[in-house]
Order: sequence, then C-alpha cells, then structure tokens
Amino acid sequence: MKKLIIVFFLISSFMFSQEYFFLDSLKTEFKVNKYTLETKDLYNINKNIDVFNVFISKNNILLLSVLPDLDEKILPGLDERGNNWKVIDSADFKNQIISNSKLRTLIFDWKTENKPENKTLKYKIIKRLNGQYYVSKFCLTEFFSISKLKSPLITSYGTINTEEKKVTIREMQRSLKEQLPNEDFIMDIRNNSPIRYIDNTFVFRNYLSKELNVNGFKAFQFWTFDGWWGHDGYNEYRGIDRFVYIPEKGIVGGSYDFYFRWRPKISSTNYFTVSTEKLWNNIINEKVMIAQELLH
Repeated sequence: MKKLIIVFFLISSFMFSQEYFFLDSLKTEFKVNKYTLETKDLYNINKNIDVFNVFISKNNILLLSVLPDLDEKILPGLDERGNNWKVIDSADFKNQIISNSKLRTLIFDWKTENKPENKTLKYKIIKRLNGQYYVSKFCLTEFFSISKLKSPLITSYGTINTEEKKVTIREMQRSLKEQLPNEDFIMDIRNNSPIRYIDNTFVFRNYLSKELNVNGFKAFQFWTFDGWWGHDGYNEYRGIDRFVYIPEKGIVGGSYDFYFRWRPKISSTNYFTVSTEKLWNNIINEKVMIAQELLH
C-alpha cells in the first residue's frame, strides 16, 4: 500500500509540475513570428516543426520549437506528417500558465547566464483554435540575444552576432586538427566520445558561417560549437544547432540533430533513427531547413 501511495505521489507531482506558455497571452505583450519547417530532406522523416519566435525585446528572442511526435502511429489515409499538438481541457492547465511577468524573470536569468544547460524540453505551449485548446506534445525552449559587435570583441554563448568574423564548421575542424592533432573533433558525431576536451582554453558558442538570400531577405546562418557528450535521453543542450536568422523576422530555419539522432530509451523501435553518416553529412555541410512561409 505504501508503495502505491509513493508512486501515486510521484506521478501526481510530475503531472502538476508541468508549466505552459500560452500563445494568446504572449501575443498581448510580445511580437510572435511563427514558421513551419519540413524535416523530409534533412532527416528522411516526413514531419513538420512549428517554430515560434517570441520577441521579448528588439534584441532578445525566446525560441519555442514544437517538435514532432516520432512515436505517433499514423493510420492509413491520414497525413503521414501527423500532428504536433493534442487537445487539452482548460481545467488541466489552470494556474499552470507562465505569466508574462514570470517570463521576464526567466529571461533575465537566462540572459544573465545563458548556457547550453538552459535549453530545455520541460515547458509546453498551449494555443487556442476554434474554441478549443491544444497543447504541444514536445517543445524545445531556448533563448538568444541579438548583437552587432565587431572584432576584437567576442560575444558570449547564445548570441546572434551578425557582425562577427565568419568561420565555417570545416574551417573550425581544420584549425583544431592543426592545433590539437591528437584530439577528436567534438562535432563529429561518428566519434561518439562522451568525454569533453581536457583542453578548456576555448569556449563553446555560436559562430556566424555565412550570409545568404532567402526569398529576397538578407539572412545570416550560424552554427553552434559543442560536442556530443555522454547523456541519458536527448542531448537537448545542443538545441537548434544550426540556424538561419533574418533581422526583424527572427530565426527562420535550422536543424535539430539531437532530436532526430535516435528516439529516447523508452522507445521499443528505432524506426525513425537517422544514420550517423547522414547526420555527419548534415553537420559538416551545414544543412538546414528553411521556413515554408519564405519559400513560396
């Protein structure tokens, strides 16, 4: 009996600890730009990702990415991309909405110390459509600051600096090989090394790779310098590891290699697993998905 009570308490605590972002509430104070990414070309999985840029201010973006349900059973005749949302009753999230004032506090904390560990799957989004409420099945939350600082100043982790010196992943790989010939390249997923570099004289951060034109808009592509560390479940600390940014529009494209690498350990099948070789090809060639809204 005691065991049942303990289990019930743990389950109840987990259920009631869930917190939500409510889109209608966010839109009362902040500009919110929504984009749709299609995963077929990048991951050979025909799904959609809903990306929400919440402009906390002109130079601060809360990025909410609604990731697809890879375990969803698609019935014959239905869209194989499935649905990233499910219906929820208002009573199920009462008093669990993150207020805009609390959000500002969270942003202040993230901005004070923005780091990979802040990226999280613990929050969800709720939207209202045709009188019904829908909740995201999976949502990645991360924060970015916008900057235009030129060399020799170097911006910190989580900063989208459109004025910094450009460097590609290939160039970084070549430079590290020259300077640390005995070390594996931490971004090479084929190495699968769970140990961080002993040499900690360099930092993990976002790098500007190139400028490009996206449907007439000047865009900037970035990549995140980080490794594939030993980790239970998803490596969500990697976040949107390559991304495309357009001023005023926000992050309009990217990649989520950590999510498509494999299913979590609770899965009974690896049907949706993307091969290591394909992921490495995506990484070294800096492949990204671009918002469908900007391609038509």
